[in-house]
Amino acid sequence: MSDNEPEKGKKKFKMPNTYVILFGVICFIAVLSWFVPGGAYELNANGDAISGTYHIVESNPQGLWDVFMAPITGMLGSGAISGAIAISLTILLFGSFLEMMEETGAVKTALKRITMKNQNNMHLLIAILVCLMSFLGTLEGAYEEGIVYFLMFVPVILALGLDTVVAIMIVVLGTQAGCLASTVNPFATGIASGIAGISAGDGMGMRVLMLVVFTGLVIFIINRYADKVKAHPEKSVQFFRRKLDLIEFPVSADENLELSGRQKGVLAIFVLTFAIMVVGCVPWTSINPDWTFFEQFVSWIGVTPVLREVLGSDITPFGSWYFPEIAMLVMVMTLLAGIVMRYKADKIIDTLIKGAAGLVSTAFVVPLARGIQVVMDGGQITPTILHMCESTLSALPPVAFVIVALICYFLIACLIPSSTGLAAATMGIMAALSQFAGVDVAIMVTIYCMALGLAKMISPTSIVVMTCTSAAHMSYGDWVKRAAPIVGFLFLVCCVFLTVAVML
Repeated sequence: MSDNEPEKGKKKFKMPNTYVILFGVICFIAVLSWFVPGGAYELNANGDAISGTYHIVESNPQGLWDVFMAPITGMLGSGAISGAIAISLTILLFGSFLEMMEETGAVKTALKRITMKNQNNMHLLIAILVCLMSFLGTLEGAYEEGIVYFLMFVPVILALGLDTVVAIMIVVLGTQAGCLASTVNPFATGIASGIAGISAGDGMGMRVLMLVVFTGLVIFIINRYADKVKAHPEKSVQFFRRKLDLIEFPVSADENLELSGRQKGVLAIFVLTFAIMVVGCVPWTSINPDWTFFEQFVSWIGVTPVLREVLGSDITPFGSWYFPEIAMLVMVMTLLAGIVMRYKADKIIDTLIKGAAGLVSTAFVVPLARGIQVVMDGGQITPTILHMCESTLSALPPVAFVIVALICYFLIACLIPSSTGLAAATMGIMAALSQFAGVDVAIMVTIYCMALGLAKMISPTSIVVMTCTSAAHMSYGDWVKRAAPIVGFLFLVCCVFLTVAVML
């Protein structure tokens, strides 16, 4: 056998996909229901468990029927558990929206124009690209498509005398700084908030501040590294590939980067969609009880004859939007973008279906993960597990609790890097646990976002890390050496944010 021939019988370990992990958890919980005693809490007027009222009740062991019905019930809902169908539909329609943006080429061309226009100012270019990546990360969880942005940026980055590591850092750290501070990301904040039973706008003020701070820190970190490589190219871990990289990623000088009037219209629709989403999801009356202008406006429409007939009398006011309204928004904006581009009706519908099809796997993760809660509740063991956690973690001071929760979430996120899967698998328990610990549920949602963003910066299960390093011919070990100190520093900043949040 030659040295290059792989050894027979020796298999390399491969991490199971999200579906396997989640179904395995469902089976594990079903087995637990045979051994863990059933329990219950007394509930307050809002339906929340009251700490200290736990008592044992008759258990209800879950069998094969319950295991296989769990994802179905998770999708459709039951008397005790809300269905995930609204979340899944929103994910599918969001896929249609992103596919339409891809089809028009407006967003991609705009990014290329910005890159080429600022190629002579290294620091400004890095700042602009990081802000763009962070913007996409915080609004729609930019992640898998990171490789597209890397291939788009790397020729100009190399032409500036920098290395491929800078391009990787811009994409990975930029997008995940945005995900870490997810403001209205429907795949992270939206789903986690929905499971936790709060508005996606709760805690948004803190997340907006985090977005500014973490984006600024990432810009500073990357510019420092870029200055070092610019002054001493030989210190780059990829210096040995410098000539090969310039050949593999040449700058395209004759590429047409002009935006048509229609594409500019689509860009306006792209920005407007997220602006409306932010305004719609922010709970204005919880910020200030006197801010009832949106409710008053809707009431005015309801009593105005012509507007009532044309617009409808059941409009949901801004500040009270949830997944059904977000789904409607992205569907309308997808159709509007197609109309602006003057696509034929068949092409618009085909694009809508194609985009939705691309996120079917993500949409199916939600009911499967919700099935975990179905089995736990069916087996009457959710209160028992909460009681066990209440007796341990909730006994910690709030500051210690949020830091321990961040560490736990980071470790879990390394195994389940799917934002939807991680939220649906854990948020039901963690949200209730935070209430026992005296910590605002919105802070727990923020902890989940923090952990997910940090894990996706460095974890080997992170698609954006593995695809970008592979395209740059950089070993994963070299990336870990570069990223570990950065992730550690950002983790400490997260701890500062959480400490201040629970002390206020």
